[in-house]
Amino acid sequence: MNSKLIKGLICLGVPGIVLLCPTPVGLKLWAWQLFAVYLGAVLGLILRPVKEPIVLITAMGVVSVCFNQTKVALAAFGETTPWLVFSAFIIGQCFVETGLGSRIAYLLIDKFGKSSLRLGYIAALSDLILSPAIPSNTARSGGLVYPIFQSLALTLNSRPDDGTERRIGSYLMVLMYQNSLITGTMFITAGAIMPLMIKLTNDIMHADISWIQWAVAMSVPGLLCLLLAPYVVYKIYPPELKEVDNKTVAQEGYKRIGAMSQQEKTLAVLFVFAIIGWATGTITKIDSTAVALALLSLSLLSGVISWEKVLASKSAWSTFIWYGGIISLANGLNKAGFFVWLGNLFSAHLDFTGVNSIVILGGLIFITIIVRYLFASTIAFVVTFIPVIYTLGAVANVPALPLLLMTAASAQIASLMTHYGNAVGTVLYGAGYVPQGIWWKVGHLVMAISMAIYFIIGLSWWKYLGIW
Repeated sequence: MNSKLIKGLICLGVPGIVLLCPTPVGLKLWAWQLFAVYLGAVLGLILRPVKEPIVLITAMGVVSVCFNQTKVALAAFGETTPWLVFSAFIIGQCFVETGLGSRIAYLLIDKFGKSSLRLGYIAALSDLILSPAIPSNTARSGGLVYPIFQSLALTLNSRPDDGTERRIGSYLMVLMYQNSLITGTMFITAGAIMPLMIKLTNDIMHADISWIQWAVAMSVPGLLCLLLAPYVVYKIYPPELKEVDNKTVAQEGYKRIGAMSQQEKTLAVLFVFAIIGWATGTITKIDSTAVALALLSLSLLSGVISWEKVLASKSAWSTFIWYGGIISLANGLNKAGFFVWLGNLFSAHLDFTGVNSIVILGGLIFITIIVRYLFASTIAFVVTFIPVIYTLGAVANVPALPLLLMTAASAQIASLMTHYGNAVGTVLYGAGYVPQGIWWKVGHLVMAISMAIYFIIGLSWWKYLGIW
C-alpha cells in the first residue's frame, strides 16, 4: 500500500477513534471533538501525507462543516501572530531579491575572513545579522548564508566528492547548522515557532513578552553559545586549511552582485527603522506585527519588492495558511477549556509539593530534548509537545517566562542532535561534506554545551533582569 495513503489513514483513523471514545469527565463534548481534529492535524504535520497547508485546510474544513464552527476554524487569521510570521518571511525575501543579504556576508568576509576560524565566526555573524529579519532557518542559513560559503569552499578547492572535503568545506557545513539554530533562538522574528510559543504561553500560563525583552533576555546566553560554537567545532573537527585569501574571495563576490542598488539602500534604511521600532515597542506601544507590516508596506511602495514577488513567495503563503490554521485550533481548545481540564487532570495525579521549581524546570527541558529524536519538524514538536509542557509548568507553578525562553532554546538547539531535526539540516548535510556519525557527534556536543549555558548562565541572567 502507498506510504502516503497509510499516513493519511492514520491521520484520519486516530481522530476517529478519539471521537468514538466517551467524553472525559469534566470536559465539554465540543472540546473533545476539537481535540480529535487538533490531534489529526498534528499527526498530519508530523507524518506529512500531504503538504502542511492542505493538512490544516482539511482540519479547518472539518471544524467548519462537521461541527459548524467556521469562526473557530478561521479565528487566528484576524490575530497578529500569523501576520507577523508572514511579514517576516516576505522581509526575508527582500534580503534575497535585492542581494543585500549576500552583500553583508561578502563584506564581513572581506574585512575579517583571513583564516578558517575567522570565516567560521563570519558565518556565525552573518547568520546573526540576518536573523531578526528572516524567521526561517532554511531561508536564512540555507537560502542566503549556505550558497555563499559553499561557493567559498569550492573556490578554496574543497569538494565533497574528490577527497578534499576536509580542506574547509566540512567545517563550514556542520558549523552553519550550529550557527543557524543558535541564532534562531535570539529574536522573536528569528524563528516562526517563537510567536506561536509566546501565544501558547499567554493562553496557558497567562504571561507575555515583548520583542526587545526577548532580545535582551536571549542576548547573553545566545551570544555566548555563538562565540563558542565556531571554536568548539574547529577543535573537534578542524579544517585542513588554516589561512584564507579572503580579499580575492570577497572581490569575486562583489563582482557577481555588482554595485549596491537603490533597492538595497532603501531596504537597509527601512530595516534599521524596523529594528528601532521593535526595540522601542514597550515605549511606543506599537507591537511587533505593526512594525513588520509597516516595513512590508514601505518595501512594496518603494519598489524594494514587487507585489508579483510577494505572490510568488510560496513559502510565505504556505506558512501563513497552516500557521494560522494550527493557531486557530489551539485557540479553540483554550477557549473550550481543554487546557484547564488537562491542568486539573495533572493536578489530580501529580504532586509537586516540596519540589524546587528549578528541578522541575530542568526535568521539563530534559524531556523536550529527549523527544526531539522523534520529530523531523520543529513546528510539529511545538504544536504537539509544548502545550503539555506549559500545562505541566502551570500546575507545578514554574515561572512562565523562564519556561518559555528555555523551551524556545530547546526547540531550536536540540534539533542539532540529528541531521533531520530542522529543515536547514537537510540542506547543509545534503551537501555531502560531512558523514552522518560526525554530524551527530558534533551536534550532540554543541547541544549539550549550549543548553548548559542557557540553564546556568541564562537563568542567572534572567534572574538579574527580573524575569525569574
